[in-house]
Amino acid sequence: MSLASSGKDRRYLALWFPFLPADRIGRARRMAGCAGPDEPPLVVVGKDRGALRLSAVGRRAARLGLGPGLTLADARARIPDLDVAEDDPQADARLLLRLAAACDRYAPSVALDPPHGLLLDVTGCGHLFGGEAALCARLDGDLKRAGIGVRRAVAGTPDAARALARFGKGGVIA
Repeated sequence: MSLASSGKDRRYLALWFPFLPADRIGRARRMAGCAGPDEPPLVVVGKDRGALRLSAVGRRAARLGLGPGLTLADARARIPDLDVAEDDPQADARLLLRLAAACDRYAPSVALDPPHGLLLDVTGCGHLFGGEAALCARLDGDLKRAGIGVRRAVAGTPDAARALARFGKGGVIA
């Protein structure tokens, strides 16, 4: 039995898109020619328990201390000038599926990792790109050009890669 077939030396790349809804909206606006550099902070809202709550935020709104779960009224009390967009989970899911399809150039096995994540089995793929760090750098560049922010981690188990991408520093873990 080979090492790869025994489950040892497996490598997994977890991708988490922390600003997926805001990135989707920003991409659509840029393609329509409606986005400018001095846009107010973007928040995405949905109805939750009878109130409009932030379901996602853009990078600028996050830097200003806004986050999912906050009511729109509270967010506006903190920052009156907000760009408010309506939540569209189906559009987010379609974008995530397109990202998954695009990631098949990096790994033969790509799985959805809700919410807003993907998990790639990159076992044996790193050498095709000059190593795992180079694979990650190329993927980062492709996503940046597409206007999609990502946090990622490579580790020996799917759970470790996922946890490090979402809650840790990320990177390539030996």
